[in-house]
Amino acid sequence: MKHRYVLRTSTTVVVATVALWGCSGSDNKNSGTVAGTGGALATSGAAGVATPGAGGSVTNPGSGGTGVGPATGTGGFAPAAGGVTSIGAGGSVIPIGGAPGATGGAVGATGGAPAATGGAGPAGGAGGGTGATAGSCGPEATLGPVDLGDPTMKGPWTPTTKSATGPTGASMLFYPTELGKGGVLHPVFHWGCGAGTQPSAYADHLNLLASYGFVVISNASGTNPAKASLDWMVAENGRMGSDFYQKLDTKKLGIGGHSLGALETLQSAADPRLGLYVLVCGGSGSGTTGAASIHAPSIFLGGENEAGTTNFQPDYKAITMAPSVFVTKTMTDHIYCARNNLAPWVAFMRWQFCGEDKWKKEFAADGTYCKAPWLACQSKGFM
Repeated sequence: MKHRYVLRTSTTVVVATVALWGCSGSDNKNSGTVAGTGGALATSGAAGVATPGAGGSVTNPGSGGTGVGPATGTGGFAPAAGGVTSIGAGGSVIPIGGAPGATGGAVGATGGAPAATGGAGPAGGAGGGTGATAGSCGPEATLGPVDLGDPTMKGPWTPTTKSATGPTGASMLFYPTELGKGGVLHPVFHWGCGAGTQPSAYADHLNLLASYGFVVISNASGTNPAKASLDWMVAENGRMGSDFYQKLDTKKLGIGGHSLGALETLQSAADPRLGLYVLVCGGSGSGTTGAASIHAPSIFLGGENEAGTTNFQPDYKAITMAPSVFVTKTMTDHIYCARNNLAPWVAFMRWQFCGEDKWKKEFAADGTYCKAPWLACQSKGFM
């Protein structure tokens, strides 16, 4: 059966025929602990001689000719916050350590001024933060938004691929070789393949995601293992000995798919853990197969005059609980819909899961993905 839909935007009208698809610093406590020694006993009325102690000084040298015994100096130490101390002349305390680092991995100030008699102090210790990139996707994506669409371009991580016995048998995993570097916790994404295809058919796409800090799990089409796959990845994050042990951000779980994989994504939309959806050329045509359950930011990626894209219209309309954006690439058929939309796909995930708000403008009026070679885009719910 075919239907005729008219998509209206502020600048473009697209008419398409629809065919329904099913496819601290440390304390140095030895500094200045030796007290200064008093003056020697005077004889024949001569002045007493003061002998300074290590790291301190004499506070009362012996009085000349009186036979007064030695007096003790007032050395000692008092640790500075986050660092160490050294003793100056007269037993004064010179704080030389750095304050504790601010949360986020700032390093304490290094080295205090040298004490008058004790030499330069050591550097303060590193702060107690976990690093500026912890909990994000690592280094900022600096490539231009159009360059992201070139599958030969890679992000700051080195992608690797391996097979694994996942929740439904053979799974493919795509992830950064440097998992967890710098304290980063990587978001997790499940990808659903198009009808009759294997994850290997999307290797370029999913390796690109891995190079931008994401961990991706994918299975053969038709198995719809999204929930089971995410359950498995969360368990791997807690299993000692796993490559992913305590390296995943289990609060950032997303799903997506192409064609049949997009329909499976809609069917799994109600999972309360989900924080992102990516739907590529595979709408339901009715809006009744789960789109209304989408409760986190979503992106629809389509191709001009491509039937799966037309079928997306009721699904996009059915979303009321969360913001969504719909972009359509010109001269893109069903098979190449995912590859030709790699730019907005990666940019959207870096925006939503990595906090890179610089990509937001690219999905607004006159943004990169709302003008040629994309059609005028649709967007709702984003401020």
